Amino acid sequence: MSPAAPPVAATPGGRAPSFGAPAPDGEWSFRIGGRIAGWESFGIGRRPANPPAGYSGTALHIPSFTQGRQPFFAGAGATLQLQYGNPIITAYAVYYGRFNGPQDQGYFTPANGPSFGQAYLQVTPEPLGALRMLFRVGAFTEAYSGPGQWGWGIFGPMLAVRGFGETSNFDYDVTPDLRLSFVHGVLAVPGVPTNFVRGDYNAWIEPGVSDYLQHAHLGLTYQNQYAFRLHYASAHGTDERPCTAFTGVTNPDCPILTALNTRPHDGRFDTFLAEAHLTKDPIGQAGIALGLWNFDHAASVGDGIWWGLDWTQGARDMVTKFLGPNTSGTGKVVAISAEYDTSLARLLWYPRNFDGNGPDLRIAVAAEVFRTIETDDPSYVDGSGYYIGTELEYRALSWLSFTLQGYGESRVAPRYVFLNDATTLNTSDVVIMTPGTRWEAFSVNPGIRFHSDWSSTDSIQIIYGRRFYSSAVDNNPAEPLDRDVLTLGGYLQF
Repeated sequence: MSPAAPPVAATPGGRAPSFGAPAPDGEWSFRIGGRIAGWESFGIGRRPANPPAGYSGTALHIPSFTQGRQPFFAGAGATLQLQYGNPIITAYAVYYGRFNGPQDQGYFTPANGPSFGQAYLQVTPEPLGALRMLFRVGAFTEAYSGPGQWGWGIFGPMLAVRGFGETSNFDYDVTPDLRLSFVHGVLAVPGVPTNFVRGDYNAWIEPGVSDYLQHAHLGLTYQNQYAFRLHYASAHGTDERPCTAFTGVTNPDCPILTALNTRPHDGRFDTFLAEAHLTKDPIGQAGIALGLWNFDHAASVGDGIWWGLDWTQGARDMVTKFLGPNTSGTGKVVAISAEYDTSLARLLWYPRNFDGNGPDLRIAVAAEVFRTIETDDPSYVDGSGYYIGTELEYRALSWLSFTLQGYGESRVAPRYVFLNDATTLNTSDVVIMTPGTRWEAFSVNPGIRFHSDWSSTDSIQIIYGRRFYSSAVDNNPAEPLDRDVLTLGGYLQF
């Protein structure tokens, strides 16, 4: 699913089919669906320190100039979903169009323009007694271990994988109340030669670096209300650029550097997760997930493990945020994430059933706490932080809702003094100062939302945001961040 996927009401019985579930009849069918979304924000700027001569008035920034979690996904885009098949075998293709400014699109930046997102075959054989099977082969993405109601939640999944390969799913009904599930998959994200003219012709591809991984998941579901799952994924990055010569051995004479300014080196990235959910009418859904991420020279590990903690993409994004900027990409991070989702109308109507066609207050509250337990960046040793968030929607009328979204983030903010102009960053090149104010950003975002009926996910939304920063975030007096932001956007599904 897209990160912009909106929350939807629970279906009767508490189970939601995955996207593109086969039609119940035996006929071949062709379906077209998709989504169109667009958001634009403008920030009300503040007067900079020592402004140039003649400066006057109030600056307006489009898009807004902010830091921290946003209550929307910037820019405009569309998704086209195609499927053709029958209940046994179905072909899927997903095409993305991102309508960013022309400066962000083009031949060398396919992720910011139109591109194929997924293309795969899904095979669903007839059940063998109590055993149900599903196989997926091709190029696709899959998300796991989110504490939200359907596995995504306010802070997203704690694991998502993508690549070219296969995933096998098995569900076995041990008893009428107990279901056992097992998932295993093997995926690869192959690279291209470093002198390839176009470079990364696909958002998944990197010059000179190949990524392959396997992932496995074991779960128990009792009475469709209690769920417990274990997840494991291991990605291996093979840096095949000339300096490593397929050996993975550091060459001190190599002029090539990784994204972390380290020498090329084969790497590995492992994820271990455990999650538990309680879904019970009328109290709602409560989920908790615990995770351990292990990095071993992960600067050369691509995005096979596509999603991690706090909306981070791939190993290098997580390394930079949680192990520190002055690291070789080796270390460990642990975290715990929890979320509670409920509906006030369901609570008030109980024991009668509420079908969503009426006024309701939908509530989601989430938090994540993390700690760096191993890193070679001295200022990030035992570094910790947290994220908090709440999303409320009061559906007052069939066409009108009032929303309130609040987010907060606090994490390590080290300070460095460089002793020389070395091209690589090693601990010997810096003096670590006392870490001052933490990196903190908080926001309160009330808004109104217009929709076509009580249960519609289509909407037009207006949001006002008030933001609060620590001095480590808003640290440039010549270009201060926006504190007030107004956003207009919406999305349409078809």
